[in-house]
Amino acid sequence: MNAFETMVYDSSVTQTWRPAGRPEHAWPDSVCCRLDAFPCAPNILADLILSPAEREHWNSMRGVEKRRHEWLLGRSVAKDAVRLLLERNTDLHLPPTAIEIVPDPYGRPLVCVAPPFRAATVRERFQPSLSIAHSQGTAVALAVLDPAAWVGIDLESLARRREDFESIAFSPDERSLLDVLPPDLRREWALRMWCAKEAVGKALGRGLSAGLLAFQIIRVDAASGTIEVELRAGALSQFPQLRGKSLIVYTTRESSFVFSAIIYQQGAVRMRPSRQEILDYLLQKMGELTQDWDYPDPVSPESRLFTELGFESLDAVVLCTAIQEHYHTPMPFAELLAEIGQQQRDLSIDELAEFVDTHLGGPAGTSPATRRIQ
Repeated sequence: MNAFETMVYDSSVTQTWRPAGRPEHAWPDSVCCRLDAFPCAPNILADLILSPAEREHWNSMRGVEKRRHEWLLGRSVAKDAVRLLLERNTDLHLPPTAIEIVPDPYGRPLVCVAPPFRAATVRERFQPSLSIAHSQGTAVALAVLDPAAWVGIDLESLARRREDFESIAFSPDERSLLDVLPPDLRREWALRMWCAKEAVGKALGRGLSAGLLAFQIIRVDAASGTIEVELRAGALSQFPQLRGKSLIVYTTRESSFVFSAIIYQQGAVRMRPSRQEILDYLLQKMGELTQDWDYPDPVSPESRLFTELGFESLDAVVLCTAIQEHYHTPMPFAELLAEIGQQQRDLSIDELAEFVDTHLGGPAGTSPATRRIQ
């Protein structure tokens, strides 16, 4: 069995993998998909899977037809990954046209839900992290349920490597890691190391803009297929919180392709946020919620959910769920909502921040009703 355990879930065209031998906690709530060929003519596929905005972009693309096809292949496999991820973890079933993939300012793919499916229950709760790669007619995508995860995937063909590749891509210390490998594995592992750098660059959202040597390979494990990367120089100045930390990338080879993937979940050790940080988060979340609503005034701490912002009971439930998921902490929102319903009163954003501050990381054994919002 190779490093990526293949599981066909849809057809002989689309496949998912799970790296064998990895710690189970390394890839939680994730789906990795591969697509080796168009399942139908490109123009037909575009009509079947693209949102109206994506179809407009597809129709406007000019230049080399190969690039246009790679873009569509990448969108197809990415939508498969996102759809399967949501079906497995949330029982949410969306058509591919409902999933819109747009680039952020640095080119990282972001998952959005296209109209008319952009209900609050979808928009606020499910925004998976995503990475896409394609080469030589094959595309792969890695989707992770955690929206805060740093996700990167890459693939390259062994047939495309240049003769001077190693001297350009690697430092002397990195080349010494290749020197100890059997000669017949050197070419493959050089490409694995390159793909590992690419995957980390994608996970951080900046690519290799900080320079090739800013992503330093410090260890390779031929038995497990893992490669450890540390940030240096420009990359470290962009992400100083990663100083002294190694990023583990999983790699494999299948036929003439080398694949790499990383999921780095931030905040394994979380600090309790301050009252002001909680309020700032809630104001930002409310701004996102109300940007499509008919609410002309700026959202402030004094804004009230029901009488001013126009919340309905389902909106409140969605918001409370999003807060719990953001802080990874269950809170007694059901009691809070029942209480304000019984008292027939409203709730301001500032009062909600006070409630979250009270129950976030509170002492063990504290009753949900020990402190009430007046």
